[in-house]
Amino acid sequence: MPTAHSELIVVLFAVVAALCCADASSAEATGTVAGTVELGDVRPVPLPPGYKARTKKAVAAPDAPRAIVYLERDDGVYPALPRSPVADIGQQGYQFRPGVSAVRTGSQVAFPNHDDEFHSVFSYSRAKRFDLGRFRKDEQSPLITFDQPGLVKIYCEIHKHMRSLLLVLDTPWFVETDTEGRFELAQIPPGDYRLRALLPSEETLDSRVTVVAGQTVQTTLAK
Repeated sequence: MPTAHSELIVVLFAVVAALCCADASSAEATGTVAGTVELGDVRPVPLPPGYKARTKKAVAAPDAPRAIVYLERDDGVYPALPRSPVADIGQQGYQFRPGVSAVRTGSQVAFPNHDDEFHSVFSYSRAKRFDLGRFRKDEQSPLITFDQPGLVKIYCEIHKHMRSLLLVLDTPWFVETDTEGRFELAQIPPGDYRLRALLPSEETLDSRVTVVAGQTVQTTLAK
């Protein structure tokens, strides 16, 4: 006669098997877009004449250049997903980290200060204007909600060499490349899409792709 313990084990095995089948079915019903973005010649943003960073410590190197790759539908209709966790754009080594990032429209972002000096984070971009004022390492950053799609250019009022690009997107299908420009967008519903890439130079590359269930589309985005 089966015991309660053995019945529980059978139920657990059944649940695990069902989840595995669901994952396999989901993978078969969606496709993948992968490839490379040519990042190009990334040059520092020109600074005001005579500008010199006045800092207590040496200014660290910025993050290595990367691109944001994303898929857009022609009809602009996207699935509703749970709210994304709060994203961070920190200040460390007198640089914004990450230097290029993306969030979905409606997401919140914090700007923690990890340096031993004041920072003053702001943006005058059309997609989002804000000014956090000066705050120290031990002060909590206010959360900013990015409720309009578009490119937000973020600066520090004190350290004018600091710069970050935040791309706010309606689409849920986006990813950051590695430093070689490689990317992969997985679990994409079949269909026709416009594939775009935001470069660190603020230029945008784009092409058309067709996603087929159970297949991987390989592509290169270049000028």
